[in-house]
Amino acid sequence: MKVIFLFSLLCLLNSCSALEAFRRLQVVKNEDMHPMQAEDHPASSVGGLRLSKFYHWHLDEPSLLQEHVMEEDEYRRRLELGVYNFTEGCCSLKTERERVRTAAALNFHFYPYAYDELFDDDSGEVAWGKAEIYEKGDALDRTNGKLGATAEERAKNAELYQKKQQSFMASFLTSDALTEEWDPRHYPEDTFNEGSSTATGVAMGVYESSDGEKMIVFRGSYSTGDFDNIVKWIKDWILDRMEQRVKDSYTDMGYELTDEQKARSGGDVQSRCALRAGTTVFTQLHNTDLANNADGITKEDIKRYGYWPITKMMVRQVLPTSRSISSEGPTYITGHSQGGARASLVSMWLEKEDNVKYRTYAMSPVGVSCFSRKLSFLPGSTEGENLLHDVDPTYIHDQIVSYYHPFDFYALMDYQVGTVCKYGTSRLHTDLEGGSDLMHWVDKTVGYTGPELMVDMFQTIPADVFGKTRFWTHSILWMNIIFENATILLPDGTTDGGCSNEVLIPEGDPDKLCPEGDSDATCNALFLGVGVFLFALIVAVPLCCCACTHTCCFKRDKKDNMTIYERTVRPKVEKTVREMTRREPKVAPTEG
Repeated sequence: MKVIFLFSLLCLLNSCSALEAFRRLQVVKNEDMHPMQAEDHPASSVGGLRLSKFYHWHLDEPSLLQEHVMEEDEYRRRLELGVYNFTEGCCSLKTERERVRTAAALNFHFYPYAYDELFDDDSGEVAWGKAEIYEKGDALDRTNGKLGATAEERAKNAELYQKKQQSFMASFLTSDALTEEWDPRHYPEDTFNEGSSTATGVAMGVYESSDGEKMIVFRGSYSTGDFDNIVKWIKDWILDRMEQRVKDSYTDMGYELTDEQKARSGGDVQSRCALRAGTTVFTQLHNTDLANNADGITKEDIKRYGYWPITKMMVRQVLPTSRSISSEGPTYITGHSQGGARASLVSMWLEKEDNVKYRTYAMSPVGVSCFSRKLSFLPGSTEGENLLHDVDPTYIHDQIVSYYHPFDFYALMDYQVGTVCKYGTSRLHTDLEGGSDLMHWVDKTVGYTGPELMVDMFQTIPADVFGKTRFWTHSILWMNIIFENATILLPDGTTDGGCSNEVLIPEGDPDKLCPEGDSDATCNALFLGVGVFLFALIVAVPLCCCACTHTCCFKRDKKDNMTIYERTVRPKVEKTVREMTRREPKVAPTEG
């Protein structure tokens, strides 16, 4: 089973008048608890922290912002029944290392699919990321970094990870957690409506301790909205910056570029044009769907404002402007991937709006420094639009700490806005897990362009190899596992790779660190010849499959070990696009 890591970013737009577009939204306190708050669901309590509130918004009821609350009486009842056991090690908010581990744990539990198909039925491998390494017979023994792991070795590894995962899940679960005693199928993915086509991609939870401490959690990429909207922001990073950022990280970690790696770049016109065209159809189709269903919100509103106003409305239910800041208990903010970027934006906003710094733990986050100051990256936004009336990315926000692996290519998209702590570096030049096994795949990705790594078309090897790095570099499960190591995550919250301030981008970006979004003449000529929307429709399906890798297009048929996408879609798409790119493109008319 492949997983959701591609396009794990966000559409978080805003302008000074953005709230006007969402003025009709009403906050409704739902009498029913969310399924994740159910007593027998692991996410309802993590090490004694209860999921007291859950917020989401759907086009099914476009005028309502849903709030699910676990009442205090229910929480006390569960305490008396011993449902919440305060497990040593997780989760506590007393010390910095404990808070970081808690943030990582909550982010894992906040993904609905974290409990569904966690382990592949056939191989016994961790399905969320690890299965990609084995699914095409390209096995790797992670104990010594050599190819050709035996079935016995894989089974042993799977057993170790399953035990680790069970001990990591909610404290009241037993060692039989993944058997009939607690069956994740009680809560299949479609139970969580925020993963449906009507979802916005915004979900926020509040975990509370018995002492009144809070940790606000923003879920990472999960819903259709997440994937349909992501490309229109990150495409310029993929097109213009990703290749060099990967090379820089590679050499920073003590590796030397080989002649082969230096020669890999280029020949990506088809993948590049597919990526650019795919953003068009995603933008038009998804924005139309949003506008058609949301009463009082126009297509232009969606294109310009996105979900940032909704995010702020959710936060204001927990941290209203009328609150007594001096008397509120310790409050922390966190999120993973897209959720990590959202957490960073919220932290900056509250600092500017309320003059309060909330300690924020952004786990494997996409950066927001360039994004927040230049919304013209996105269709519907004009030159000069930005988030700067809400946030200020031109100085280091010392309350925000971003944790990511040096080869997490998603975290390398855009720059962070606070302290950066890199983890897993002490293993890179070793045979420990996350060392030579990971570098076996990283070595094969360095030198390829962003489109070649991200678009699973035309030349599939780079994208396939890139996918094999993700468990160790972007998985919230692996982050939790490795953070249990006291030499990786130190008592003061620093890491083996060290912590330092992120690169500061001054106002105006004088060094041109942010992508400029220049047009591609080759692709423009191609679009002129065949029509951009026609081209977009042709490439939309494989791009969607690359984005939503947990969907049916990547479910493997046990008969031939192929997905629907591999068997039927990709061959037809590749043939069509190759034919188009061989045509003599029309020449754009010149002015005058």
